[in-house]
Amino acid sequence: MQKPNEQKRRRILAAAAGLFAERPFHDVRLEEVAAQAGVGKGTIYIYFPGKEELYLALVDEGFTQLVAQLSERHIQAQGSARAALRAILAALVHFAVEFPHLAELMRSNAGGPGTRSSKARSELTQMLEETLRRGIRRREFSDPHPELTALCIPGLVRSVMLFGPRTLDERGVTRHLVRLLERGLNREAAR
Repeated sequence: MQKPNEQKRRRILAAAAGLFAERPFHDVRLEEVAAQAGVGKGTIYIYFPGKEELYLALVDEGFTQLVAQLSERHIQAQGSARAALRAILAALVHFAVEFPHLAELMRSNAGGPGTRSSKARSELTQMLEETLRRGIRRREFSDPHPELTALCIPGLVRSVMLFGPRTLDERGVTRHLVRLLERGLNREAAR
């Protein structure tokens, strides 16, 4: 019986990420993942009981890595809350553009309570709220409910990526969301 090997597991996840980023869940076959990873189909079952578990592990790891990267940037950006918020938005939009099918699955909280992605989701909300509160303290932002705004931001990104016009590019989406958050809909602020 073959023993688990972390390098093979990583190759399988990388191959799956590439395929799931291109096509929806039901269009990807485990045979394709195995071929792309350079392993036999049976090897996948050593690491993942099935395609759904592979997909969920991919979402779990992807979202956890995204939040870890954002946390690192957030810690480094102790200056302007505006710059930190822009960096977070840009990273969220980039992830949604790079991995649209994974971003869609994360929308449904597929990882469930107690998973790494659930913990990462809470960390993202906390990071956003801390950034907003820092901006409020420094008079960069005015927001009576930063805890609600922090919950809304990932939803804004998901909504635009799911339902927005396909002609928008990553930078355009990021610019629009930054403008919306920084200026709001206040006519005076738009000037």
